[in-house]
Amino acid sequence: MPSQHSYEDILKFWFGRVEQTIVPTEHRARIWFGEDKAVDEEIKWRFKSDLAAAIAGELVEWEATPRGQLALIIILDQFSRHIYRTSEKAFAQDAKALNVCLNGLRHESDHHLSLIERVFYYFPLLHSEKLNYQELSIQSYRTLEDLAFAETRVIFDSFLKFANHHFSIIQKFGRFPQRNQWLHRESTAAEKIFIQEIEVRDRE
Repeated sequence: MPSQHSYEDILKFWFGRVEQTIVPTEHRARIWFGEDKAVDEEIKWRFKSDLAAAIAGELVEWEATPRGQLALIIILDQFSRHIYRTSEKAFAQDAKALNVCLNGLRHESDHHLSLIERVFYYFPLLHSEKLNYQELSIQSYRTLEDLAFAETRVIFDSFLKFANHHFSIIQKFGRFPQRNQWLHRESTAAEKIFIQEIEVRDRE
């Protein structure tokens, strides 16, 4: 099943006109971070065939360019979470996305992207349950904060805090407990308390 879209189509959908705004998350937060059924359904309808093509290895040529790599990461790491939310399939492509990310980092492909694009280039690191990749995630987001202009630094500082939070979870539990129910993993007593705390915060 070949992809129906080019990698630029993927990036245009995901980022919109973000480079034309002072605050890069201003108009995209609903798509990027919301749990919106309408957004999930739109991504499923428009891009499920692209995810299938990526899983089948039919988009490997995209790895030849930084922007192609980024689009592939977004499909594997982000679209999979929208299309298969509340399912173990949401995390099934994390290893593939991480591999694309790490291969690109070895060649400094991320340096050819804008700062907000690099945020999502590094997401496979942030989603990893390996502590060494969490450490690399923090280093990467700290670099973005250092490179950001003063008026947008608060945005990239929030991503760095996000990375530190993920690191602290992996450091404490060795995995993300909130995934346990979807991955059919038994939660420890400490993890159950952690999950309950998340549920309470979400209701507030």
